[in-house]
Amino acid sequence: MNYEVKKITPNIFLDNLFINFPLWFPISYIYLAVNYPEKSNFLFILVLFLFAETHFASTWLFLFDKQNWPWLKTNSYKLFFLPLYLIILIAFTWFFTPSLILILHYLASGWHVTKQSTGILKIYGANSKIYQFFVYFSSFTCLAIGLKNPGILKSTLDFNFINLILLVLFISYIAILTFSLLGKLNKKILIALPLLTGILIYIPILFFDNLATATAVGVGMHWCQYIAIMWSMNIRKNLNQKSNLLNLSFTLKRVLFVFLYALIMTSLAVIGMPNIIKNTTQYSYFYLIPLIFQLYHFYIDGFIWKFSDKHIKKSVLPFLFKNP
Repeated sequence: MNYEVKKITPNIFLDNLFINFPLWFPISYIYLAVNYPEKSNFLFILVLFLFAETHFASTWLFLFDKQNWPWLKTNSYKLFFLPLYLIILIAFTWFFTPSLILILHYLASGWHVTKQSTGILKIYGANSKIYQFFVYFSSFTCLAIGLKNPGILKSTLDFNFINLILLVLFISYIAILTFSLLGKLNKKILIALPLLTGILIYIPILFFDNLATATAVGVGMHWCQYIAIMWSMNIRKNLNQKSNLLNLSFTLKRVLFVFLYALIMTSLAVIGMPNIIKNTTQYSYFYLIPLIFQLYHFYIDGFIWKFSDKHIKKSVLPFLFKNP
């Protein structure tokens, strides 16, 4: 069945791979974490660097765009000064109770991630209140249960059963991508895929007692989505400004910034985490630094994707989708 659908990446196959249904990420992560548990810390740090922090860094591409500077200046209080006051409050609170800030971070992340999931539903024609309800209900139910009792369902799975499930999921996923590549994917299935992605993101917190692993497994799909959306949009905008020719210097500078940012933030997170360096049991202020930047990402994203704003509608929306 052939049909027209808005595309963010160059084709619907890449949309399905990175935005619509990036199931390859949790399948790969779970397989490696379960079969090579001795490498779990390395795996998490690698994913933190390559996906999580590059996704956070990609937000800054909006701030680097000179066309946005007048809008940023006009809205400087809510975009910069108000967050600065909140940062001071967060740093003060962290000194007394880091756990409270970590919980607030999880909740803010849950809201931010779920908002993106429902936004992607709209892109693929699933703009239904009931679909949005399913995503919000799944996310915050899993967070409420998982933050209190992480890995509550872990005992229901064993090693062989997990690998069997992963094999079935992998075969099914390859079939879906193949139909997508051939242009034979039913429209109802296409609509169901982002819905399923949004519902699945926080379910891992029920099966993994390690919150870092649980987050990476599920929210990793969100990271893939955000990176694909942000970079597709920025490359498209750059092409438009440079007479349809990619400015390599422009692009390489931003790629370098993103990976340098990711390296610095990942390093600070690793130093500040418990049980990785010096076998500590407490988070340090080093960990608070990337945490603050992550919270700022959650905050400012609420403005830079707000298409009811005239500037955002003009600066972002025209470059969000690939031209037919």
